Amino acid sequence: MKYKLLLFVFGICFYSQSNAQVTEGVLQASGLTCALCAKSIYTNLSALPFVESVDTDLNASSFLIKFKPDVNVDPQLLRKKVEDAGFFISDLQLKVKLVNKAIGANTFMRESGSYYHLVNGKAETFSGLLTIHLIEKEYMTLKSFKKISASYNLECYQSAGIPDCKIPGVADLSSPVYHVRTVK
Repeated sequence: MKYKLLLFVFGICFYSQSNAQVTEGVLQASGLTCALCAKSIYTNLSALPFVESVDTDLNASSFLIKFKPDVNVDPQLLRKKVEDAGFFISDLQLKVKLVNKAIGANTFMRESGSYYHLVNGKAETFSGLLTIHLIEKEYMTLKSFKKISASYNLECYQSAGIPDCKIPGVADLSSPVYHVRTVK
């Protein structure tokens, strides 16, 4: 009986730690020259099932995206919608709400249906909103990618590793792994 109760309590703790939520993001697009360009990206992003709202900042060529609660956020679909509009992502930052989550350099988080491999940060238990910056080649300018990739020597990151990351304890990886760094 004690064993079953202990297993139940552990399951609840594991679920609550894993049940973090990506709440919003700031996406910057490259190549925008006018309001019509921004409108096409706005329309495409607004059509995604996990997007609650999109606000446009024409001066910064950026979009503040609020995500629906308890729905998986897919960065690949965000990228596809921007590219379908004829543009590219030059920067993507996501805010993740964490509750007592152990984070630090070379740790993994599973949030909103995807894995995020943190390449920086001090080891700590974190609660609150954490801003993560996607540092994959597809989510930033080539110049920024070259500069950032020189800073991290993780083998899976150097190989442009969305499919190459090996997560401890996860044998069958069906979800993508995104390399991110924390933003303070």
